[in-house]
Amino acid sequence: MFERNTDQKFNMTKTQRIPFLSHQCLRDLRQKCNQWLEGFGDALSEPGADSSSLSAFETACSNSNGKPFAFDDGNMRSLHFDRRNMQSAMWIEAPNELAFGYTRCMMGFLLSNTAPKHILMVGLGGGSLVKYCHQYLPQTRITVVEIDADVIALRDQFLIPPDDDRLQIIHIDAVKYVHQAVHEVDVILLDGFDADGLVDGLVTDDFYLACNNLLSQEGILVSNMWGDSSDLAALIGRKNAIFGNAVWWCRSIDSYNLITFAFKSGGEHFKRPLIERAKQLDQDYGLELEKLAGRLKTLSETDFIDNAATCRTDEGLLSLLSIEQLTKKIRDHLVVDELLARTRLEWLETQPQPENF
Repeated sequence: MFERNTDQKFNMTKTQRIPFLSHQCLRDLRQKCNQWLEGFGDALSEPGADSSSLSAFETACSNSNGKPFAFDDGNMRSLHFDRRNMQSAMWIEAPNELAFGYTRCMMGFLLSNTAPKHILMVGLGGGSLVKYCHQYLPQTRITVVEIDADVIALRDQFLIPPDDDRLQIIHIDAVKYVHQAVHEVDVILLDGFDADGLVDGLVTDDFYLACNNLLSQEGILVSNMWGDSSDLAALIGRKNAIFGNAVWWCRSIDSYNLITFAFKSGGEHFKRPLIERAKQLDQDYGLELEKLAGRLKTLSETDFIDNAATCRTDEGLLSLLSIEQLTKKIRDHLVVDELLARTRLEWLETQPQPENF
């Protein structure tokens, strides 16, 4: 069912690429996921429940025995950690393309560095970013760290290339890896989620400091984030202090994922006009970076607390940013938009709206 196809259609040029998922397609996908789940809990709770009475999705989830699993629906293959959340998805006929906006947004590091020598990816998932970078950045070395062996075991189902001199996927805790690694990397793509959301160990000051130390002088940490605006503000505030007030952020074009770009050395490229550079990159890569460039936000001097002494040094590096001001900025940036699909299916349905945006 999951044979690796080497047909030429898998090597699509920029003029041949399939359209990105439309808002309507994403809404339809979310509705379909919800339909898959109807009655699922009751069916599984009955001892000896006949799997033939369940939908294909329910059967796949039941057969997974609590492990991550892949599910096919037409031309789309998705990764699930449980029955409630879709973690990743790919086009089966174009597995190297980036279907979802948040992954294209994370590729915004190209606005700063179009030819990174080494990229470290934290979290394998369905391998969307791995496959894209492996295909379209042929001079770049890629290291992926993934803590869940069951996710790595699905790499062939998601058509992730085998390890070679450019690609290495390592089964290890990312926290341990970033503290032990001795080589420099130009880009860190942080996309570490579990079934409950952001992984606690990947959003600490200690982890951000280790990432900063691992980056080359012009390096950049790109993070995929999700959650309440006040929680996101606290994370960005702490990250901003660690990275010397050089953090930019934007919302994904087609979801409520918030992507942050933290530069080790100020991010001078992001301080210059980005639109023309983004237009050129869109001709080369077709990532909608022009839209991204128009959405990027950063922090002004008026956002900072004048008296840095208010920070308690015994608690480590604390943000000098007014969290209240930043929370408002993020809430305004994550304004409710009914056209957007909710990447984490249940999150918005359990959060008060619109106060928590």
